Amino acid sequence: MTFTASGALFQQTAEQLQQRLGDRYDASKNYPQYDGIMNIPADQAYALAQYLMNGQPIGERQEIPIRISGWKKQSQAGKPYLSLSFKPDSRVQQAAPAPVAPPAPAPVAAPPAVVQQAAQQVATAFNGAVSTIEDDLPF
Repeated sequence: MTFTASGALFQQTAEQLQQRLGDRYDASKNYPQYDGIMNIPADQAYALAQYLMNGQPIGERQEIPIRISGWKKQSQAGKPYLSLSFKPDSRVQQAAPAPVAPPAPAPVAAPPAVVQQAAQQVATAFNGAVSTIEDDLPF
């Protein structure tokens, strides 16, 4: 039960927040000093969901931790940021049950005998002349 995801945090100035939020900006609010996005590759989303659903919560607050690692980097534009990596926490990974594959679709079975019998009764009642809805439409 492993997954990997990445993200980045950039420092936000009041001017940048004001520009991004426009009329919604309120100088009296306490906005985050750093802002960013966590990116989960589509092929890792199921593994992350399994980790969260199957992991045994730990600690007093009964939480499922995700290990975060960070590196100081600089963007091509010269802006410093914190590059982040998200992975399962080893304490939860050990406590979680083995991953379960999604269930296979059930095979399509032949119609039950009751359905076959009902169809036969309808056909007999109409002397074998059973029409479909499409046959009754005038166009």
